[in-house]
Amino acid sequence: MTSNAPKNAQSYRLRILEKIKPYFSGDSLLDAGCGDGEDAVLMAPFFKKTEAIDLEESINWKKFDGSGIEFKTGNCEKLNYPVGSFDTVVEKDMLHHAGDPVNAVKEMCRVSRKTVIILEANRYNPIFYLHLTLMGGHQHFSQKRFEETIKACGLPYEIKHFSARVSPINMPFFINLVNGASDLLEKIPLYGPIIEYNMAVIKKK
Repeated sequence: MTSNAPKNAQSYRLRILEKIKPYFSGDSLLDAGCGDGEDAVLMAPFFKKTEAIDLEESINWKKFDGSGIEFKTGNCEKLNYPVGSFDTVVEKDMLHHAGDPVNAVKEMCRVSRKTVIILEANRYNPIFYLHLTLMGGHQHFSQKRFEETIKACGLPYEIKHFSARVSPINMPFFINLVNGASDLLEKIPLYGPIIEYNMAVIKKK
């Protein structure tokens, strides 16, 4: 099963996939806070079993009937799974919606056997701040708050940051231009505090 998302959105998702897939572990995946399910579809080929949950069902999930991915509703602050149900748990841009982010991360760690990957947009990236925080009302994390949240879970972790954004124009030239700019920005130390994404890799084993 492949996604039929617009090419600019798909390119953005594929860039993020390239950043996280080196940390995938084992045969089973939980996409915690999966939204429309598009990211789960991209990650599923790397696992034998994939489940994806969100607080509310997305009409987009029906597109992926027969994909082998099990979509269901669920609360990431109180996951309805036994301890160690999945090898890898991935979360992208859900944590800032949680009433208790630390508890949500602890729950993801509880149901993971090996690895938890947490991705959250950087609140102070200029474009994200204007578009997501001021206009969208999303309370994304600063780099400091992000690491404090991860650290509070009490498990070994690694923090990384990277650049990824959707090209505003859905044409190959502009998509490549945006990706090239992201590659360049990742190499500029002064851009580090405002780079687009925070990533934490929490290792259980």
